Amino acid sequence: MKVLIIGGTRYLGREIMERLAGRGDDVTVVNRGRTECDLPDGVANLTADITEDGSLAAALQGLSFDACVHMIAMDGGRAQAVIDVVHDHVDHYVQCGSTGVFMPLKYVPGDENHPVDPPPDEWGGFNGKAASDRVARELCVRYDLPLTILRPTAIIGPGTIPLDYWGGRDARLYQLIVDGDPIVLTERGEGLIQFGDVRDLAEAFVLAIHQPEKAGEYNISSRYAITHNYYAELLAKAMQVPLRVEYMPTEEIIERHEAAGLTSKRGVRIFVEHMCFTMEKVCSELGYNPQYTAEDTVAASVQWMFDNGRISRG
Repeated sequence: MKVLIIGGTRYLGREIMERLAGRGDDVTVVNRGRTECDLPDGVANLTADITEDGSLAAALQGLSFDACVHMIAMDGGRAQAVIDVVHDHVDHYVQCGSTGVFMPLKYVPGDENHPVDPPPDEWGGFNGKAASDRVARELCVRYDLPLTILRPTAIIGPGTIPLDYWGGRDARLYQLIVDGDPIVLTERGEGLIQFGDVRDLAEAFVLAIHQPEKAGEYNISSRYAITHNYYAELLAKAMQVPLRVEYMPTEEIIERHEAAGLTSKRGVRIFVEHMCFTMEKVCSELGYNPQYTAEDTVAASVQWMFDNGRISRG
């Protein structure tokens, strides 16, 4: 299968690219060419900036693909800039969305039919992702192009700093735990977080790409959510330090630590919302079978930080 990936050089995008290439698929990655990109053997690279008129169209001239995977559809404008071009070059359009568009959840576990009504940007900034989904639906109908939207939950796993307990990805908070400081949680630590391991999520994309006849919208993650308190336990266990937890109101965390860049209104407020989704649809329709539990992926993420110098002992 010939697959075009828009934004496939980092983290989840790269994991998808490497899995497709490992299967023997013909993979082409589009990026802006502004950073060095070490691609696996056999993976082609095109240079284009989707925000510049004509750039992507020029790069794709004379080319065709079975599927296009758009990893950087952060808003409706970016979704449109890609779909308006690739509909003439591909047979299936796959867009990376986010379960954040469903926040705040009205029921748990959430599913694909949950209402989409994201609150103002200070609660997470998911209005742009919701707009990209709407634009994709409208344009794919117009162009008679099969559409799959895959919505990951919070992504962690080896390859980057995991989502921290204040809703960001700041290694300094993890270093504080290693150094003996308490983990400061909000709302008594009773909120829910559902992590999707980057390796499982990549497999979901591969399954969707290879099953265009099952185009649709799917939430993707691990099989269950955990409480913030249990997340703190898992972090302490992985770091091999005593568990120390304190609790602080959300607004007080923002007031004390936002200026230092340790948290933001968006990050901490979205983190305290319940994140819990059923995987029933993607498992039954695409054959998705996540292999990594929250326990597995938290341990792997912490080990990655140690191995790559993001945190250290002593």
